Amino acid sequence: MRFVRFIILLACCFLASPARAGADYGVIYSGQKDDRVFNSMVVAAIARFETENQVNFRHRVIVTQQDSADAIRAFVERGITTLVLVGFIHEKAVRDLAPLYPHARFTLIDGNVTGPNVRAIRFREQEAGFLAGMAAAFASRSGRVAFIGAVATPPVQRFGCGFVQGVNQARPISVITRYMTNDMDGFRDRRLARTVAADMLAQGADVLFPAAGLASRDALLAAAQAGKLGIGVDSDQEDVAPGHIVTTAVKRIDVAVTTAVRDLIDGTWTAGNAEMGIAEGGVDWVRTGADRFLTTQQIATIESTKARITAGRLKVVAHDPVCDRPEVKPYASLP
Repeated sequence: MRFVRFIILLACCFLASPARAGADYGVIYSGQKDDRVFNSMVVAAIARFETENQVNFRHRVIVTQQDSADAIRAFVERGITTLVLVGFIHEKAVRDLAPLYPHARFTLIDGNVTGPNVRAIRFREQEAGFLAGMAAAFASRSGRVAFIGAVATPPVQRFGCGFVQGVNQARPISVITRYMTNDMDGFRDRRLARTVAADMLAQGADVLFPAAGLASRDALLAAAQAGKLGIGVDSDQEDVAPGHIVTTAVKRIDVAVTTAVRDLIDGTWTAGNAEMGIAEGGVDWVRTGADRFLTTQQIATIESTKARITAGRLKVVAHDPVCDRPEVKPYASLP
């Protein structure tokens, strides 16, 4: 009898342990969990948080907007009501479902949804794109650079528009801008990324800035193999093509996720909309290694511009007529 009581007591302690208490946390990614860019930063941040705080996250990966809605329903109906959703693709599902599940808490990274049980965190990607555009313009020898967006989602468009403005700030050179496809699979379409990159290189661009998730790596590799340069995106991508990456337009998804999850664990989570730019540590450019391609004066100019943006003396807009000229159009479908 004493042995049975011991087993029951042990089971009760196990069920009440922090790790079990954290089993109602869920995170939903889009596209590919280990994309070595956007989602990978979240995976690493969540793993660190689980280890340090003895909490448990359930992970799911989706592809379409409908998948997002289905995953949210599945989690909530299983009692997992604290959710972190990574990517713009979840915006519609959160907007539709958050009112139906008022007892659940939704943290949306990279989207814009307002609700009493939603915290939406988005970024001023245009600021990182601006600094990257300046670096690209300074590094270019041909006088032509290119931006490649996987899909014209708002975050990608902000990267692109900031890039165009930054190039124009640095030097009066040509910028080619293309979006690969209207399909969200574009973020994983490595073949298409190489094809579009090759086209941009054939048109004379010698610095490419692809904002295309996993497919960005292939565009950067295409540039490097042609002896040209690239600008990384989201996380430092020097390892993709060592010696060919001028800088990376960094987007600190991991910071946003860690902050939101800390608030959830601490019980200080609140609904609302937040925006992270250079001043908040949400975006930046990678200065390390830039001196291989830029002069000391050029780097100082970019750093001075960054300081002006941080202080609010320079406003980088998310939308501008200069970004919407005829060159900005979806890339033709491949045969």
